[in-house]
Amino acid sequence: MKSFLADVVTAVLEKYSNVEHIQFILPSKRAGVFLKDAFIKQYNKTGFAPQFLSIESFIETISGLRYANNIQLLFELYETYLRLEENEKEDFYSFSKWGQILLQDFNEVDRYLVEPETVFPYLASIKELNHWSLAEEQTELQKKYIDFWNSLGAYYFAYKEQLQDKGIGFQGMIYKEAIDNLEHYIQYNQQTIHVFVGFNALNKAEEKIIQELLENGNAEIFWDIDQHFLDDKDHDAGLFIRKHLNSWKYFNTHTPNWVYDN
Repeated sequence: MKSFLADVVTAVLEKYSNVEHIQFILPSKRAGVFLKDAFIKQYNKTGFAPQFLSIESFIETISGLRYANNIQLLFELYETYLRLEENEKEDFYSFSKWGQILLQDFNEVDRYLVEPETVFPYLASIKELNHWSLAEEQTELQKKYIDFWNSLGAYYFAYKEQLQDKGIGFQGMIYKEAIDNLEHYIQYNQQTIHVFVGFNALNKAEEKIIQELLENGNAEIFWDIDQHFLDDKDHDAGLFIRKHLNSWKYFNTHTPNWVYDN
């Protein structure tokens, strides 16, 4: 029995004669190395090879921004903090203890396409409700705590604007920027065939991008799933792919590639 990756290569080569316009997009760079090896074993012509990209590299291309490393992102966030904070400012060492958590929260808001105008006031209200809201008179510490949560939205927008000016971003920000640029990307890449291979759990941004490309007609997606796990609604192995097949409009009129029966 051939491997899943070898089967994908066979199917793609049978359908497309001009491989230079193909982009294979995989969950990781490591997966791309193995798919490239499977492709070389089957493709015996001379010509331009397809591209093999991780999903993060692909999203980066659409967004027009570059990924910044974690240390750089933390220093940039500290600069935003120093610029916006009106009270006594903490040194970088003290800031880094909670700044890292704040950075992770900003990342999750964007990765899952949560509306920041809604979520930050909501969080602030919860914190105020949970802490001392019924106290007759709040202490200075309590006031600073509530003020901090009320200022999260300002930090978020100022921080992203600062990163945008430098052409860099954190993962969620780059994903959200890619969503905004997707229509433009599709318009100027009509010849490119996007082949998504081996995905399972996807965040909201990844789902939206893949669905848009599928519905535009210049993409395919190959699932590595067995019918047994897909049919067993109590089995976690098929949880996310079941959700995708049931909720994506594309699969109302298209049969998924592939569901094995081993």
